[in-house]
Amino acid sequence: MMSLKISRFDSPVAAGIFMVLLMAGCVTSPSGKYDPEIQVSAEAAQAAFQRGEVSRADALYARALERARLTDNRDEIIRNTYNLSLCRMISGQLDEARHLLVQARMLASECGVMAARILLAESEVARLAGEGLNSEQLARQALAAGADREGKVQSWLLQGEAWFHEGNLQNSLNCMRSASKQITDETPATVQARLLDLETGLVQARLLPGSVALLQIRRAEWLKKAGQFHDMVKALQEAAKALEFESKWAEAFDCRIRVVQSLQASGDVKQALIEAKKADELAGQTGNVNNKILATSLLDELK
Repeated sequence: MMSLKISRFDSPVAAGIFMVLLMAGCVTSPSGKYDPEIQVSAEAAQAAFQRGEVSRADALYARALERARLTDNRDEIIRNTYNLSLCRMISGQLDEARHLLVQARMLASECGVMAARILLAESEVARLAGEGLNSEQLARQALAAGADREGKVQSWLLQGEAWFHEGNLQNSLNCMRSASKQITDETPATVQARLLDLETGLVQARLLPGSVALLQIRRAEWLKKAGQFHDMVKALQEAAKALEFESKWAEAFDCRIRVVQSLQASGDVKQALIEAKKADELAGQTGNVNNKILATSLLDELK
């Protein structure tokens, strides 16, 4: 088996964003059966978390955890420790996230969905910290602990990514296939996108047949659905490069134009101008007058 370490999934910002949706959000409590102060803080935190207000969610989950500790509510201590760890993970505080997750795991039962979720979060921390083998081991433990169906998808994905980083491509392929078999309509869009990125890497390594361009276009659609527009742009750029290599000028032009418009709307005018120039060159390659008009118009807007 190959011994080289292949580098994909390396953006810390992207990794943090993917992590939050990989874990399918924070864990909520059964209603009507716990301390109302915990309920108010935890529900407000959940709402903030879903809006992407991670700092506010962090503060509210910390408040809920403090109240749970005061009232000796073990279930809520576990739940809010886990939720707080996700907030710390997203903000890049990996050591603090790991510390909280260890606490949650020590307090939780060894088996069951909650135990599996904690182990999956620990696996994600290890992945973000560059600890591939540790990430793989924790993901396997989550599977053994009793992960639900979506947890199984996440476990196999994490294992596949870890093996890919370690250069064990056959194991990575096996894990990717296992994850794909467990996908449902409820699987988060970012998990779908990460699986496609893993599949792209395996296609590029020639372990799988397939089109890098089509895989990245599909990945861009999942990222769009997830609202991860920065990474959507990256996927479209990768697709454009692959299409240009195949001399599929019209398809490449479409990807570049989508990139230009998204970058322009995000305020990244400098990069949008670079992409617009590439789109303008592609318009000439397509021989399509309308493509040229569109590219020229966007260039004029950006100059």
